[in-house]
Amino acid sequence: MKNLKIILTGILTISLLQLTKAQQFPNDTQYQSIAPPATPAFPNYGESVIDNSVSNPIEITRVTEAINYVDENKDPQIWYPTHEYAKTQVWNADQTKYKISSWKVYNTTTYQEIHQLASMYPSYWSNTNPDLMWSFRENGDVKKHTISNNNTQTVANIPGYEVIKLGPGEGSMDKNDHYIALVGKKTNGDLDIIVFNLQTLQIDYTKTFEGAWVNGANSFPDFIDWVSVSQSGNYVVVNWNNGLNQINNYYLDQAGVNHYGVEVYNRADMVFQNRIIPYGNHGDLGYAIDGDEVYVQFYGEYGGGKIYMHKLNGNASSIVLNTHSDFGVSGHISCRNINRPGWAYVTMSELDESAQIVAVKLDNSGIVEHFGHHFSSALSYEQAAMAVASPNGDKICFKSDFGTDPVGGSEVAYSFFTNVVVPLSIQDEYLNNVNIYPNPADDFINIKNVKDIKDITIYNVAGQKIKTFQVENSNINTINVNNINSGFYYLQITTEKEKITKKIIIQ
Repeated sequence: MKNLKIILTGILTISLLQLTKAQQFPNDTQYQSIAPPATPAFPNYGESVIDNSVSNPIEITRVTEAINYVDENKDPQIWYPTHEYAKTQVWNADQTKYKISSWKVYNTTTYQEIHQLASMYPSYWSNTNPDLMWSFRENGDVKKHTISNNNTQTVANIPGYEVIKLGPGEGSMDKNDHYIALVGKKTNGDLDIIVFNLQTLQIDYTKTFEGAWVNGANSFPDFIDWVSVSQSGNYVVVNWNNGLNQINNYYLDQAGVNHYGVEVYNRADMVFQNRIIPYGNHGDLGYAIDGDEVYVQFYGEYGGGKIYMHKLNGNASSIVLNTHSDFGVSGHISCRNINRPGWAYVTMSELDESAQIVAVKLDNSGIVEHFGHHFSSALSYEQAAMAVASPNGDKICFKSDFGTDPVGGSEVAYSFFTNVVVPLSIQDEYLNNVNIYPNPADDFINIKNVKDIKDITIYNVAGQKIKTFQVENSNINTINVNNINSGFYYLQITTEKEKITKKIIIQ
């Protein structure tokens, strides 16, 4: 009998592992245009609501709140801190912490502040060390910040430039924290692409494009929209002056060569490899299912309504999602899911483009995973959802006004986390023999097989007490939850002998 119990336990454990893996992501399906449902009640900070309109229920948790302050003129103001962009990672390497802008670091489980960041703009998480953050300053300083001791160090300085930019604004380091690509402005208007080695803290290579910065402003160069290192670190990719007129608005270098579109260079010596597309759009660098590195972007030279992937080795360009009115040019693409290669995360920004967030499989199968809706009016750039995937790809962060913008087109926006709703753990039920049903619940929750209950308390995901029920000592108890907002909660059952905590969903 003992051996039989061990075998059954082993089978259950394997089943649980398979179930857990399957529940991390929505079901694979062909793309469907699913209109957003009625916007749920605006959740409080740390609280959740459920989007049931897609194939798998999606939990949406609010993780920022508005900040009231008084400006230098003593006028009251409101600031809405949010994450930066679809290509800037929100979570650290093990997803235990997250950052909002380059302002504060938070605990992923409790949503509580760990500490504020200082002198770290712009800040980028290490892809390998969950305790480390990098910053690349305009004066050439390279900084490292250690989360555990709240310590910032300047570890290098790149001299000789009026200003140095990462990206500008959306550059990405490789997945192993070896290389980063920067752009530097010289006093004569020349532009250098700088390949910086994060291991040696030295410049590996610079390539000069004469007059490519041109204007007197330090904010952005005239001809380059962004420069980035690919995830492998083997390539440097340059998007020349984003827009559909790139082919007619090219940069002519000193050798008489035209530069436009999205160009790929060998990282080690900055030798030109190929032009993978005549012009660039919103997109990101990642891996296809077959292991080749790709650039995934909206639109493309063959017309709208498509999402393309272009192999960095120049071997092929292909459509990963075919013609559909939802795939305009106003959305964003994120491939920051470095631990889940082969997928790109796509935001349809506009309400008339379904306002969905989907993960797209990069193998030309047309397979997607529906991660629900962002519920943003997207009436201003600040309200654009700009969804970014976590390193494991199982969570997404997006921006939204969630229907609360009183003006329309203002800066009202909050950041939210979204993920597949995970049902109660089968293993917990097996070990405790506790039956909680229905789950998800609408009005009532029944609790069976628990003796001598003293009280039942519901907590939100931030650990805040929502409601306590005093109940009779019986084997079946019922509590009324119809006045509690939809979302993900913890239900704590206190008996005379123990406390039992279960995950519940109220819809």
